[in-house]
Amino acid sequence: MATKHLTVSDLSGEPGAATVQLALGSERRDVDLTEAERAELDDLLRPYLSAGRRAEQAAPKPNRDIPVTTAEERAAIRKWARENGFELADRGMIPKEIYRAYVDARAEAAS
Repeated sequence: MATKHLTVSDLSGEPGAATVQLALGSERRDVDLTEAERAELDDLLRPYLSAGRRAEQAAPKPNRDIPVTTAEERAAIRKWARENGFELADRGMIPKEIYRAYVDARAEAAS
C-alpha cells in the first residue's frame, strides 16, 4: 500500500503547493504556496531583488568537536590508534571516535 502526501497552500488551503523558503533579517520561514501564489510573490519581490546585490553565503562554522592539534599531536594520535586496532588514513581529519578514544585512554592511564 502506498501513501500519498498532499501539500496545501498555507495562504489559501489549495492543493498542489510547494514549499518556498523565505528570509528577512533574522526571520526565516518555510511557506507552502501554489504556483500562482509563488508567481505573485516573485512579482512583488522582483523590484527589490533587482535593485539589490547577491549576498555572500556565510562561511560554515569550523568543527570544534575536536580541538586544534599540532602535527606532532596528530602523529601521536594516529600511532596510538593503529596500535589499538583503529584504521585511519595517513592524512586528513582524525575521526571524532578515534580522538575521543585516545583522550579517554590517556585520562584512564593518568589516573
